[in-house]
Amino acid sequence: MTDSKNTQPAENQHLFENDFVYVTSEGDVNLKKTSLFDERTLATVDADSVEAQIEAFQKAFSNLEQKVNNFFENAEREIADSPEQIEEKLESLIEEFKEAEAIGDFEKLIESAKTRFEELKELAEAESEEATDETDAESEETDPEEYYKALSEKAEELIEMTDWAYVSMEFDNIDNSWTEGPDPGEADIKPIKEKIDELREQFEEKKQAHYEEQKRKRLENLEKKKELLSQLKEIVDEKKWSHTKEVGKIKGRWEQIKSVPADEAEKLESKFESLLSTFDEHKVDRLVKKKQKEEDNLTGKLVILEKMEAFVSGLNESSNWKEQEDKFDELTKQFRKIGRVPADKNREVWGRYHEAQDTFHSMRFKHDKKYRDQIEKFLSKKKKLIDEAEALLDADDLADAARRVNKLHRRWKKVGNLPQKDENEMWDRFKAATDAFNEKKSENLDLLREQEEENYEEKLKIVEEANELKESEDWDSAHQKLQNLMEKWKKIGPVPKKKSGKIWKKFKGAMDYFYDRRRDHFKEVKEERKDNLKEKEDVLDKLKALKDHDDPIEAVEKAKPLQEEFKKAGYVPIKHKNRMWKEYRETCDVIYDRFRAAKAAVDVVGRENVENFSADDIADIRKKQNDISKLRKEIGKLNSEVLQMKESLSYFKPTGGSSSLLDDVKKKIEKAENDLADKEDTLADLEREIDQIKKDS
Repeated sequence: MTDSKNTQPAENQHLFENDFVYVTSEGDVNLKKTSLFDERTLATVDADSVEAQIEAFQKAFSNLEQKVNNFFENAEREIADSPEQIEEKLESLIEEFKEAEAIGDFEKLIESAKTRFEELKELAEAESEEATDETDAESEETDPEEYYKALSEKAEELIEMTDWAYVSMEFDNIDNSWTEGPDPGEADIKPIKEKIDELREQFEEKKQAHYEEQKRKRLENLEKKKELLSQLKEIVDEKKWSHTKEVGKIKGRWEQIKSVPADEAEKLESKFESLLSTFDEHKVDRLVKKKQKEEDNLTGKLVILEKMEAFVSGLNESSNWKEQEDKFDELTKQFRKIGRVPADKNREVWGRYHEAQDTFHSMRFKHDKKYRDQIEKFLSKKKKLIDEAEALLDADDLADAARRVNKLHRRWKKVGNLPQKDENEMWDRFKAATDAFNEKKSENLDLLREQEEENYEEKLKIVEEANELKESEDWDSAHQKLQNLMEKWKKIGPVPKKKSGKIWKKFKGAMDYFYDRRRDHFKEVKEERKDNLKEKEDVLDKLKALKDHDDPIEAVEKAKPLQEEFKKAGYVPIKHKNRMWKEYRETCDVIYDRFRAAKAAVDVVGRENVENFSADDIADIRKKQNDISKLRKEIGKLNSEVLQMKESLSYFKPTGGSSSLLDDVKKKIEKAENDLADKEDTLADLEREIDQIKKDS
């Protein structure tokens, strides 16, 4: 409904008003005074059903306009014969309109009807004079064949008309004119008569079909009215007295339904009016109770307001603001929980409420730093949103900007509320910016549609790429490419609304197709990895058994093919991967540690003697063998050094006296030979000790 609302002071505030009607705060629907009638009350409604009732009355006025059109359709056929009678009918119709329960421009409607009647009357008088002239002319000389052909031509014109009563009358006139026509003489008028009869028969068939269709519509309307009657009866039987809006809609639809079978019409109207009367009686009672409830609500809200006002007056800078907020919020909840108050007190009550709210928030903002920081944060966010909204006015891409407007509204709702006064100021600025953009958008719809089409073409290309990827079996690569396409899709602005759903369905269809295949693939892989896990667990059990094998060297030989089997078994479920690998490595480490220990023992005492020696004996022998090996290397080195030094003696020439250099060489040889003898003794001792260990074992 687009009618303008009243903006009078609160004490005279109407629930609704336009050029023809106003609805008082008590719910009286008053038709305004005109030159045709005085002000009068059409109905009494509650606030929730005002819109529905106004709409019903406006539809009733549309029915009056249709009634005028129907009147003039009949008047065009009858005015030539009885203009005075038609004028009386018009006056009667005008009197009926003056008492009608409808909302509209009655003065314009009636003035238009009078003007149409005068024009119709003048036209009828002119046609009457013309017809008289034609009759006089025809009486002078009549060609029989032309006379009967004229009747046939008239019949051809009549067959195209749908004014059934008029056409029937004219066909009767044609029959009379044929009977009273001139003597045809030698003219053959039989074919003309046959053609007229054929046309008459066609008309009767069309008329019969029309009446059958009208009968069908009346029966259809009868069922519709019975259904509405049933709905109204259900509301009355179940005592749903608050369903004023629903009843208003039922009444409006009832009045829109036209003719029903004559034998049912009066009975239906009687039942409907009876139920409507019952509903209206109880509705009035409910309105009285509602008024009383509103008065009780007023008393309750005034009590809460006094508490709120006393509360804020007792606040000071040392208040515990978190505790005070909880108390004040509790009062606010109590206030809002109470229902509606009388309309004439509504503005005053809410004014006091908002004043108490503003006082509380102002004091808290002044004295509570944490709250002040929070409010300033909210204020900063909302100012940023306002800046973004205002910047949209300069956006070249209207389609993208239109999408961003909606996102800005969603973001605005997520930002916390400011004190009421600041909230209203910020909202007004934000709404003004978005409204200005929406106005710009409305003024540039052609450009917007063009940009949306461009976006549509871009998205079509993405759909094509997605369709090319959906059959891929390179699962990781295709997945990444499709995700990139999705990101690209999101960055493209909106497309024409009627195409949006369809193109998204195509893109999503390609995505779903790929990911369904991918899920099926990984489902198979998952099953395969479960099988691999079972296989590896079996192999691992066999490897674990080798940790205690009697022959560590043989255990390694048996472990090697099991290790190959373990590796070839393939991937296992990711959650078992680390566990399986850890158990495998630990098991293999044990097997190979035992192997290395056993191999060392074999090297020491021979494979056939390993079982005859204890681990300590083998370790002792191995240590002594290592010492022997080390001594042999040292002995070999000393032998080489002694040999070299002895060879160097040949370089000294014999002399009768002593030589210090020669003496030094001899001393070194002597020392080396002594060291060599000691080492050889130690070597012999070690070999004897090893032999003794072997004998003892």
